[in-house]
Amino acid sequence: MKSTCVERRAEKLCLATGMAWTDALKRVKSLPPKSPLVPEAHPSQAVLESYVLSGLAWPSVDTRNPWGIRSVIPRPGSIALTFENDVVQSLASESMAKELIRDLVPSFDEYGDVRGIPGARFTPDNDGVHVQRIGMPGSLSILGISAEDWSTALTLQMEEDKSSGRHYCHELSPGRWHRSETPFREPTTDTVLGRHHYRKKPSAWLASGLLRRAPLLRTIGLPLSTTAWTNLTDDGGTKWIIEYINVPLTEAPCYHQGFTNLLTDPECGLPIIGTNLDCSCGQPPEHYWGCRFYARSSTGQPGALQVRFSRRSGDRAQSYEAELNDYETRRKLYQPIPAYLTHPHAEAHRQPAPIQPL
Repeated sequence: MKSTCVERRAEKLCLATGMAWTDALKRVKSLPPKSPLVPEAHPSQAVLESYVLSGLAWPSVDTRNPWGIRSVIPRPGSIALTFENDVVQSLASESMAKELIRDLVPSFDEYGDVRGIPGARFTPDNDGVHVQRIGMPGSLSILGISAEDWSTALTLQMEEDKSSGRHYCHELSPGRWHRSETPFREPTTDTVLGRHHYRKKPSAWLASGLLRRAPLLRTIGLPLSTTAWTNLTDDGGTKWIIEYINVPLTEAPCYHQGFTNLLTDPECGLPIIGTNLDCSCGQPPEHYWGCRFYARSSTGQPGALQVRFSRRSGDRAQSYEAELNDYETRRKLYQPIPAYLTHPHAEAHRQPAPIQPL
């Protein structure tokens, strides 16, 4: 167990972001005591990160880590995401790089349908793939994928898309917004597609906050798959629903308690408060339908959150163990939470205990 306040803060930062211990300890020592460990993104940066999470939300490739993200380095005006690039896909032509290109690099078709992040341009070099929206603040670094892998995947994806009439914006307009992207620089609600882009902004704080803490999901259990989708809320925002299918690796009565504690922690969590918890942890596997945690902003910002802890156990878990070649590798990704962070009243500065299961 970590013995000092600095070490405990560094441990929280490691769990939330996947950051290496030495880097986390260095970061914590540079911060004022009890200050937020994961900085909030500036508004334009938050919108950029909202596009990223929206693109990755329902992966079409297999990933071990949540959305393929190993670790995160967040700053107010930038973010660095280290992705896995070593998972063998069922289709040899697929890869994490192609998934990112397909979901994030802006493209358009003959009907004007725009996919990806409008205005974003991707520049690969020896340090990673750097992303910026032309003329707008904020930046993203994609780490873990080499420039060679990125370029190869981009060529393959562009060839596939051209056969269906889709083109990439940077081909015709590398230094400025392509005419197909321009309407979404300041999106309006005049069209269905415009409304889709317009709705990114009100709850960008939530999408950004979730992306910045993606590795925290690994504290729930052995990761099998992570998906997400959105619904609209009455306050003009977006409700994010995250489903984390996992195998619990702890015998705690409420095995996801540590996750919800850290997700609402005043030092490393989101500015949210739990509103409900449907917990079935005491049910036998054959009667288990999955626990759900509900939350909303603690500061009145638009949007809401639902996290589904869809556990697999018994016979339902054995099928995954038999089918996944990398099952043991996934097991090693699980990050146990120390007891002092698992119990609601572990620290004097904690928020009130989370709501109890129904």
